[in-house]
Amino acid sequence: MGTKSIRHIVEATLATYLSTQTGLTTVAFLTGDSAATQTLPKAVVLCESARSPADLPEGEGNFSCSVRITLFSNADDTTLADHRARCAALSGNMRDLTSIKAAFVTSTDAACYDVTVVSEDEGIDERSWATSFSFDVLVVLPA
Repeated sequence: MGTKSIRHIVEATLATYLSTQTGLTTVAFLTGDSAATQTLPKAVVLCESARSPADLPEGEGNFSCSVRITLFSNADDTTLADHRARCAALSGNMRDLTSIKAAFVTSTDAACYDVTVVSEDEGIDERSWATSFSFDVLVVLPA
């Protein structure tokens, strides 16, 4: 197994994948530990936890990762309809398992087996729209 953190691998691969997708190219995708200057629109990809899946052998490099992606848009220059269109693009791309698997193959750091949508929650601040998506991502490190 490699020396990279599974959480960093998942964050980086998903952020890179989403940043190139139609409807999302104007969004800055950051990972949970990014120190980049933060401008809107942006999305933060955070692998909140990585654990051994209950139905797979422990110690084989398999991980069930809880991933939260929060999409922010500036309410001063973005309508709620435009923000929700970005959300629809993000959600649709996270449901495209074939493309996500290909993104992990390209990264060569891990393989992805499945992505399960857990929830989508919307919130607003007086100056921004914010929608949080939660996913379970099943990945394995190379042997």
